[in-house]
Amino acid sequence: MKIKSKFAIYNIIMLITPILLIGVISVCFVLIFILKFPVEELNISRASMIDPYVFLQAVGEFFKSNPSAIFYVVLWRTICVLLVVLSTTVATRLMTKSIEHSINDLARAADYIRANNLDFEVMGSEYDEIDTLCNNFDMMRKELKRAREREKYMKKERNMLLANISHDLKTPITSIKGYVEGIQDGIADTPEKMKRYLDTIHTKAEVIDDLVNNLSVFSKLELSRLTFEFKEGDINSFMRDFVDDYRLDLEKNGIKLETDIPTDEVIVRMDYEKMSRVFSNLIDNAVKYRSEDNPTLSVSTMCSDGGVYVNISDNGIGIDENELKNVFDGFYRVDSSRSIKGSGLGLGIAKQIVEKHGGKIWLKSDGLGKGTTAVVFLPKI
Repeated sequence: MKIKSKFAIYNIIMLITPILLIGVISVCFVLIFILKFPVEELNISRASMIDPYVFLQAVGEFFKSNPSAIFYVVLWRTICVLLVVLSTTVATRLMTKSIEHSINDLARAADYIRANNLDFEVMGSEYDEIDTLCNNFDMMRKELKRAREREKYMKKERNMLLANISHDLKTPITSIKGYVEGIQDGIADTPEKMKRYLDTIHTKAEVIDDLVNNLSVFSKLELSRLTFEFKEGDINSFMRDFVDDYRLDLEKNGIKLETDIPTDEVIVRMDYEKMSRVFSNLIDNAVKYRSEDNPTLSVSTMCSDGGVYVNISDNGIGIDENELKNVFDGFYRVDSSRSIKGSGLGLGIAKQIVEKHGGKIWLKSDGLGKGTTAVVFLPKI
C-alpha cells in the first residue's frame, strides 16, 4: 500500500472515531442528565422554544437553580476533548510506528555496512515506497558484498600473478645467465658450441619476449584499453590462409595437419590481428601438449545457430574434466608438474578477445590422454 493511501485511511479513522465516541458519550450524558434533572424543571414552553432568546433565558434560569448541572456539562466537554486528543494520538502513533520500524531497519542496515558487515538482509515494508527503498538498499548491499568478494579474488589473483610472473621470468633468465657465463668462462670454445649457446640464449629471450607481449595484451584487456579494428570478412577464407601459414611449422614438429574448411563464404565481423592471436594461441597449445605418438591437428569450421564454429582438435595429452573450468584463468596451466613451456596466459587472452567479438570459446576433452578440442563461436553478419 502506498503511504498516501495509508494516510488517507488513518485520516478517516481519526475523523470518524472521535465522532462515534463523542456520540456514545453524549447519549450517556443526556440519559444521566435527564434522570438527575427532569426536563420539567426547565420550564420551557412551546412558544419559548420557537424564540431562541427566550429559550436561552430559560436554560440560564435552569442552571442558576441547579448549579451541579454545570459540572456535568463541563465534564462532558472535557471528556469529548480528551476523546478527540486520545483517538488522534493513538491513530497517529499506529501510523508512524509502522514507518519508524522500516526506517529503523534501514538505519540499522546502514550501521552494519559502516561496520563492514554485509551478511544480513534488509526486510521489506508494507508501504510501497519504503519497500522499494528497502529492496534497492538490499541490492546495494549485495553489490557491495559481490564487490568485496571480487576484490578478495582479485587480490588473490594479483598475488598469484606476481608469483607466476616471477617463476616464468626466472627460469629463462637463469638459463640465459648460465649460458652467458659459460661463454665468458670460455666453455663455448668451439664455433659449434658458441652457436648452440647463442641459439639457446635467443630461444630463451623469445620466451621472455612472448611472456612480456602476452602480459601487455592481458593487462590492456583487463583495463579495457586494447583497441579493436573490426572489419567484415569471410572467416573460412581467413582460416584457410591462417592454417597454410602454420603448415610448415607443424610439419617441422612432426604434426599431421588435417583441415575441413568449406569454400562457402561466411561473413563475420572481426579484428583480423586479434583473432590471429586467438588461433595462434590455440594452435601453439596443441603443439605444446601434442601426443608423442603420431601427433595430429585438425582444423574445421561449421555454420550453425546463427554463427560459425571453428574447431581446433588434437590427439595430445588431454585435460581432466575437473580442470576444464579453470583453463581460461590467467597463468593457469593444466598440469604444473609437466615441463611444458608457456605462460598460461594464452587461453585467458583468447577468451577475452573472442568475447569482445560477441562470441564464445570453450574446450572439450574426454580426459587425460584423449586429446583436446578448442571451439570458437563467432556470430555471422
